[in-house]
Amino acid sequence: MTASWDRNSDTYTTGYRLFYGTAAGSYQWSVDVGNQISKPLNLAAGRYYFVVRAYNASFQYGPASTEVTFTVGSTSSPTANITATRQSATTALVTWQTTNATSATINGTAVALNGSATMTVSATTSTTFTLVARNAAGTTATDTATVPVSTSTTAPLRPVNVRASVSGTQVTVTWQRNPSGGAPTSYILYIGRTMWGSEVINGRSLGNVLSATLTLSTGSYYVRLRARNALGNSASSDPVLFRIGSQLSSPTDLTANWSGTQTTLTWVASSADSPETAPTDYVIEAGTAPGLADVAAVKVGEETTFSTDVPYGVYYVRVRAMNDHGDSNPTEELVVAAPGSAQAPEALTTSGEGTTVNLSWSPPAAGGEAPVGYLIEAGSDPGLSDIATIQVGNVTSFTTQAPPGTYFVRVRAINSRGPGLPSNEIIVQK
Repeated sequence: MTASWDRNSDTYTTGYRLFYGTAAGSYQWSVDVGNQISKPLNLAAGRYYFVVRAYNASFQYGPASTEVTFTVGSTSSPTANITATRQSATTALVTWQTTNATSATINGTAVALNGSATMTVSATTSTTFTLVARNAAGTTATDTATVPVSTSTTAPLRPVNVRASVSGTQVTVTWQRNPSGGAPTSYILYIGRTMWGSEVINGRSLGNVLSATLTLSTGSYYVRLRARNALGNSASSDPVLFRIGSQLSSPTDLTANWSGTQTTLTWVASSADSPETAPTDYVIEAGTAPGLADVAAVKVGEETTFSTDVPYGVYYVRVRAMNDHGDSNPTEELVVAAPGSAQAPEALTTSGEGTTVNLSWSPPAAGGEAPVGYLIEAGSDPGLSDIATIQVGNVTSFTTQAPPGTYFVRVRAINSRGPGLPSNEIIVQK
């Protein structure tokens, strides 16, 4: 665009300076144009405001001209669209889009032209979000989204009567709402190769339905679900085992023998009455908690023995058979604790009101190296420590604050060989 103006008729003017900006009466930029009466400018899209001031030979400026406004770029009308979904008692997921806009605000706060963010909402009244999109010419478009008050006053309890029905490579999972607790608004699906695993499907939101059908490859799987509403998630349902493909017989009689820090695992081979049911591999699964394989999943071929060095630690180990047609259930789980590992603390209990959690326990029974500290583990399901792992000193009580939720808690003693066996597990509900 080009700014131009009439030449002054007085004898004092020797030049002009053009001032311009994006707000009336406020000019971020200026340019000296000498004794010219026009100036081409290359500007980004938007609305601009201009004045000109003349100056004399001493560079003394006269008064500003009348302000002129001009819009550069597209003047197409903007559009605005916004949605908001409650996530918890005090938060909502807000998503918005605009077109033909140069700026946008939500409830008066500047935001990107398109985006998604978690925003604060009221727990007791509805909350409205107003999106205003503005184009270069100053034309606006408005849209609103209202988050109603949650109809539930409590979080839901875990789903019940979970079932898995297999047909070919498809599994249909069904469940029922827990009649106690708050009303769910959706369910969350987890599928793993171990009891509490989620490496196949990790937290898929299913909406407010009571069944889901999936296609999976050959193998054994565990499925579990959580219920969700605006006030929180439930604990997981009990894991349910199902198989895609034929089932092999399980190995049996898993044992562990020690020689120094080396352990040798042995088991009895699976029985088979045809090539389709004969194992071609055994897989050793080891985890830090029951049902997990977060430490190792080792294929050992057709061998029925395996030796490894275990300098410290406590592990939960099982073996399953495999071939191209499927796999077996695992053996009964074996606890493998390296020699000298700390024994389990005893009598873990909890107390406390509101958000306060008081934990107390007794030291391990006499025998072995004395503890130098304790490790507190809290998880969203039995055996897990995905919520918190807190190391404390050589004490037998601990107090903390916890937000609303369900927690599975246990304590381990620590000695020079690291954390030992877990205490009894308790459920803390807030």
